Parts: sequence; structure tokens; C-alpha cells
Amino acid sequence: MSLLDDLDRGLLDLIFPRDCAVTQEPMDEGERLHLSDAGLALLPRIFDPRCFTCGHPFDGWLEGDRTCPHCLDLNPAFHRALCAFRAQGPVRHIIHRFKYEKSPYLADDLVAAAIQDTAFRRHLAGSHLIPVPLYRTRLQDRGYNQAERITRTLAQKIPGCSWSPALLKKHPTASQTRLGREERRRNVAEAFSVNPNYPIRPDIRYVVIDDVLTTGSTLHACAKTLRQAGASMVDAAALAHG
Repeated sequence: MSLLDDLDRGLLDLIFPRDCAVTQEPMDEGERLHLSDAGLALLPRIFDPRCFTCGHPFDGWLEGDRTCPHCLDLNPAFHRALCAFRAQGPVRHIIHRFKYEKSPYLADDLVAAAIQDTAFRRHLAGSHLIPVPLYRTRLQDRGYNQAERITRTLAQKIPGCSWSPALLKKHPTASQTRLGREERRRNVAEAFSVNPNYPIRPDIRYVVIDDVLTTGSTLHACAKTLRQAGASMVDAAALAHG
């Protein structure tokens, strides 16, 4: 963690008291530094029932064999993905801030809020976490990889977890934001490789980590790369779905 990552902390707190990233009201005391209890209550969580493949929430009970429209035709290389929040409202705002507005520290509080979800925490427990990598030029421009920040924090907070930067981005790709489902898949196909410093083992359960799962294309491409390198157990997770 660099000093620039945490300029809002320490002595600066005395000069510029922190406000909640959601309510914009002064922070109360507690473990979280940028998300108050009132702000936490406003985050749109995902509850069961949800898709057993991509984790998308279903509004209402499932009856029979219902196909999830969000992973339709994906046939993902990961076994199951799980998300804690819907990528809506304050969650989308916080993710936008830590991803594009040089505020990576906000990811720490969103992670702390995410692991209050028992299903999400259980999904990650005891696994080896791997962040979705950025291409080197984008990493230089942004100054950090938000998925790596999320991964490191999850590994610190969830018992039995470890992590490594076991994937590399081989070439730059267009932003997925404005691409359709098929375009997203083509955009990231064959975009990743295994970091030779971190050999993949078939006896370890890997979970690929990202900030948001939309169509699942990026997580699928990462999981496929791990399987091709010898991984037999690969899942995925993101803080938000949408």
C-alpha cells in the first residue's frame, strides 16, 4: 500500500474529517473508515435465490428449470460465481470512485461490507484468490489495480484465504463498458496468460476476483486460462453484479 493510496488517513483526518461515501454525513467511529452504518444499510445486497452459475439475483422463487439470462450461452470455465451486491445506486457510485477517481481505499470498506454476507464469505473461504489483471499501460495510468486491492483485502479478512497475481494481461483490450455481450466475449478472448512465477496446481481451489460481474466474459476468460494451465477447481467472485 503506497502513501498516495491513503492520503485521506492519519493526520489529514484531523484537518479534513471524513464523511461517509454514501450519506455524505460525518463518519461514526468503527472499523470502516469511509462507510457509516447508515450508508451500509443503503447498499443494495443480493439475497437468495440467485443463479447457481453467475450469482445473479432472482426476484422471486425459482420454479423448475429456469435459465438465467445473464449467463445465457456463456458456458463459463468457472464452476460458480458469487457477488455480494447489485451494481446499482451507492454501490455503483463507490465502485466508480475507487476505479476511476483515484480512491482505491474505498474498496476496503466495500470488501468489509461484502463479507458480512455469509454465502459470499463461505464461497471464498479456504481458497486461493487471483485478481483479474490490468494491462501494464493501464496499470501505469491508473496507478493501481482495483481488483488486486479487493483481492488482497479479502485474503486478509477471510480465514484460510491466500492470493497471488497468478494471471497477466497479454495485450490491451477495449473497455468492456459500452460493448454488447458477444463483443465482450471476443474482446477478452485469449487476453490473459499465467504468470510463470506462480505455477498452477490441480489440487488448489482458485477463485478469480473482479470488482463487477456483468456478463461474466472477463471472469470466464481468466478461468479458462487457469484451467488450460492445469487448474481443476476454479470459481469466481465480484463485489457487485450488474
